[in-house]
Amino acid sequence: MTYKLDTIRLLIAHDSQDDAEQLMNALRNAGRATRAELVLGEDDLLRALKSGSWEMLLCRPAFGGCTLESVMAHLQRLGKTLPVIVLADHFDAGQLRGALALGARAMAPVADRELIMLLVDQQLDYVRMRKERTENEHALREAEKRLAVLMDQSRDAIAYVVDGMHIHANDTYVEMFGYASADDLAGVPVMDMVSAADHEKLKKLLRSRAQDESKTHELACRGVDTRGEEFDATFVFAPSTYDGEACTQIVIRSADVDESVLQEKLQAMSQVDQTTGLYNRLWFMERLEEAVAEVHKTGQMAGLLYLRLDEFEQMQGTVGMEGADEALMLVAGALRKRLGDQVPMARVGDEDFALLLPVQEREDAAPMAEQLRADIEALMPAVQGRTLHLTGSVGVAFVQEDSRNGQTVITRALDCCNKAQKHNSGKGNSVHIHDPMDDVAAGSSEAVALAIRQALEQNSFRLLYQPLMNLSDESDHFFEVFVHLPQKEGDDLKPEAFMPIAAEHGLAAKIDRWVTLHAIRAAMAEKTPLRLLINLSGYSLQDAELAAWIGKALKASKFDPSRLLFQISEGDANTFLKQAQAFAEQIAVLGCRFSISRFAGGINPFKLFEHVPVAMVKFDGSFTQELSKPESRTKFAELITQASNQGKEVLVGFVESAQQMQVLWTLGGVNYLQGFYLQAPGPKLQLSADE
Repeated sequence: MTYKLDTIRLLIAHDSQDDAEQLMNALRNAGRATRAELVLGEDDLLRALKSGSWEMLLCRPAFGGCTLESVMAHLQRLGKTLPVIVLADHFDAGQLRGALALGARAMAPVADRELIMLLVDQQLDYVRMRKERTENEHALREAEKRLAVLMDQSRDAIAYVVDGMHIHANDTYVEMFGYASADDLAGVPVMDMVSAADHEKLKKLLRSRAQDESKTHELACRGVDTRGEEFDATFVFAPSTYDGEACTQIVIRSADVDESVLQEKLQAMSQVDQTTGLYNRLWFMERLEEAVAEVHKTGQMAGLLYLRLDEFEQMQGTVGMEGADEALMLVAGALRKRLGDQVPMARVGDEDFALLLPVQEREDAAPMAEQLRADIEALMPAVQGRTLHLTGSVGVAFVQEDSRNGQTVITRALDCCNKAQKHNSGKGNSVHIHDPMDDVAAGSSEAVALAIRQALEQNSFRLLYQPLMNLSDESDHFFEVFVHLPQKEGDDLKPEAFMPIAAEHGLAAKIDRWVTLHAIRAAMAEKTPLRLLINLSGYSLQDAELAAWIGKALKASKFDPSRLLFQISEGDANTFLKQAQAFAEQIAVLGCRFSISRFAGGINPFKLFEHVPVAMVKFDGSFTQELSKPESRTKFAELITQASNQGKEVLVGFVESAQQMQVLWTLGGVNYLQGFYLQAPGPKLQLSADE
């Protein structure tokens, strides 16, 4: 289903009613079917935002005492994601930067109607794509949920297989073969599921599928479980996909399946938490996804309040499991008493509860969150002969128009709950409400620069090593080195996030030196000789002393320079061409070699070889991602051949699937493969699969 935008629902915030009406007429006269509303002040704006659904906002920098900054703050507070076009009196770069920094999407001179029309069309395309993406993502989630439910509730045993190895299975399949869980089955060969007497039949069938995987094959044989007991079964092999990857689906119909038992299990499935009587997490996530769909359809926001009992483990140790369950039931009762049965609520974890509260604006959720916190603190129940002093911490996040899915919202609410528990010297009993500005501040230039300096001082950067598979020499231990900046909370920052900031503060070269030195030390600690591919930023090439410093580091560590390659991106090599040429020549004298990453991203990549002595190229990851397209595969093969014919070693990264791996094996000229399908980056130089 695609989103068709027939009528522009346009909001115009203006300081002149006559000028605004002329603008509306101009839009209509230009063939844009427009349903517009004019707001002349802040109160009008708030009333319109709360009562209507709009595609776009045309806004003067100031109108009726209201400023653009106030407008953007109201949009954020109300969870509105309207694209805003600013109509300025005097258009200049400074004004544009300021408007974009506040969150506007475009700016035009108020008198330039032609430019305004073009920007309106541009933003309409943006609205269409956003709506289509939202609806497609929602449809995909619904389809995936239906498929997952159908698979889990199927009476037949179902599994998915890649390269003869299991990657997923439903409960029926897992139980049929005696495994404890689907995780225990992951990686187990299909051959292990069939009696030895039927191995030849299975091998013959698999060979037939290798020649044509588009067909469906059946195999009547004897299955064998983990205890060695055999049973009659029919294996049906069919083409399928799992997590976007082509695979084989296996459906097994066994004569030993007791359908009455399966029916009982399905009947016993419940959406209610047995301890508290509240709904469970599965039920709540369905309601949360419905709330996400509703806000995209009607603009109705919701607050997700995530409540966790503080110091639950200590309480459990004091009153035991039964006492803890009694306390949970009392908390559930307090939530029902406060909120009734109309508000969706559930127990979503051991001591975690969640509820959805319809709100008009972000501030509406704070009083209820505080009330729930106070209700828990006031309980003081007598449990197992002890008076418990319960407290709870509440995190609040919002379902709003830019919410992609329910999992994102509940993850954000959980993060806020974790922050609330850190209040009051780690004792919790507090409320933390998500503020979008916290997300911005967390990645601010100043904060990242401070973290970089601390990492340099404390040697706390994190190095990761990903192996490169040499297609002609299995004994070659070759690793690419990546550097991450650890954060106190959340995931590490990757180089693309912090290296530009490091360059602004003159720290890029220091980081590259740190990486080089510590990677060499790690390699020297290994008994087996290995090679390193170390990435440098283009900013480091401006350090005229870098090559000399590398020479000193190699001499001090006694590391074989022929085992060291330095790599920069094609873009940086072209930007700093003279410096790249000088650096490559200087490290060649030392015995090291030079590599170019993200190769062939430009129009004429091979021209770079005329200026820089390049030993190896790592092709841009987009080529790997497009291997399934015949025209892309042909072009890629030609580029590889051209690079190989010019004496360059060829590295292809981003290998994420067996299908990509198979295609790359057939392309001549490839020397190394790399990717998560082979092995993900890790904190250690893992020289073999057993280490």
